[in-house]
Amino acid sequence: MMPERSDIPPGYRMTELGPLPEEWRVVRLGEVLTPVYKKLRETLVEDDKVYRLLTVRLYAKGITLRSEEKGNRIKTKKLYCTKSGDFVFSKIDARNGAWGFVTDELEGGLVSGDFPILTLERHKADQSFIELQLAQPTVWEPLRNIAVGTTNRRRLHTFQLLQVAVALPPLAEQRAIAHVLRTVQEAKEATERVIAALKELKRSLMRHLFTYGPVPLDQTEAVELQETEIGPLPTHWRVVRLEEVANIGHRGQKRLFQVQVPFIPMALIPEDGLYLDKWEKRAPQDVRSGVLVKNGDLLLAKITPCFENGKQGIVRNLPDGWGYATTEVFPIYPKDHQRLLLEFLAYYLKVENVRQALASKMEGTTGRQRLPKAVLIECKIPLPPLPEQQEIARMLQAVDARIEAEEKKKAALEALFKTLLHHLMTAKVRVPEEFVARFAEVLP
Repeated sequence: MMPERSDIPPGYRMTELGPLPEEWRVVRLGEVLTPVYKKLRETLVEDDKVYRLLTVRLYAKGITLRSEEKGNRIKTKKLYCTKSGDFVFSKIDARNGAWGFVTDELEGGLVSGDFPILTLERHKADQSFIELQLAQPTVWEPLRNIAVGTTNRRRLHTFQLLQVAVALPPLAEQRAIAHVLRTVQEAKEATERVIAALKELKRSLMRHLFTYGPVPLDQTEAVELQETEIGPLPTHWRVVRLEEVANIGHRGQKRLFQVQVPFIPMALIPEDGLYLDKWEKRAPQDVRSGVLVKNGDLLLAKITPCFENGKQGIVRNLPDGWGYATTEVFPIYPKDHQRLLLEFLAYYLKVENVRQALASKMEGTTGRQRLPKAVLIECKIPLPPLPEQQEIARMLQAVDARIEAEEKKKAALEALFKTLLHHLMTAKVRVPEEFVARFAEVLP
């Protein structure tokens, strides 16, 4: 329902895109993007040359290098050369936001005729602003209704894309808006780099801790090691079969008296992190085939690809201390809490080569393999004294806590970006005039 004139803020006017500032224009993409005459970019593929082939990712994720191929391996012998700053879209996938601008690094890459090339009228529109504006699902979702062709090969033609209406502020405000949004993006990317570095630190720390124990790096030479079937370990550590220190598998059956029962499906078992705090409610008759679990159990996925993806977690916060889980997990719990700390075991089962060794012994048909219980029973694990297990777990939990904090920061920045993208592009929030003025000074 269109708002009444009284609902429009002062300085705004009603447009086909809703209320917009009076100095903003509503334009068709064809006013700021011009199709390239492809004959000028035509490249005839020669068999003995190597070419860089580009493709466009879905959901406005931009252009990327698909492959580098020798000409004799390329079926299409007529391709088109791109330049830095070109706008390229996929006729087939434009309805899913498959478009972007060619970066400096990808300049000279080739595309087929299914990827129209356009140039931006830079005296009218800022590249970053247009790129961010077209990153909104509200731009590409309506295109699904006008793409033509068979179900899986529906194409959007250039003239159809160029009819899309967008809001266009003055150039200085475009640049100011883009700067604000890029700043948030850069903060998120910096956080992602911190997360990647922390995860690499954790992998290195795990290799160190499960070889030398909880000693500083500069004291490893003082640790006396022994060679074992699972690699070098401190001489005072033991190697045991998992069954010696832990119970594996079903706890038996429990009568269901509650109207609804806590149930843990595979989807709620985490791939990262140590603990499993989520569950859902199900009717008793819907969990009859489930496996009984209790708070403190380590649930280890036993089916591909969940096992390879690292799905596992120590159950916490079940009401009344018990519930049910998918039968595609092994519940594991210590036989003696004075010998085995479950957090220590959980981290050890996350060690890359340990999990790979177990995965190599899976049985079943391709794509539906399971880890046999007999393999897990025979799994050899290191067993340090309990205080060392506790210290190893504490150190790794400290890294996990930092990763979790950075993940929350990343999520907050993603939410902020989405909110700002919508509000700034629709002028629900305006960039301050004095801030915009800074960008007017750098206009050509």
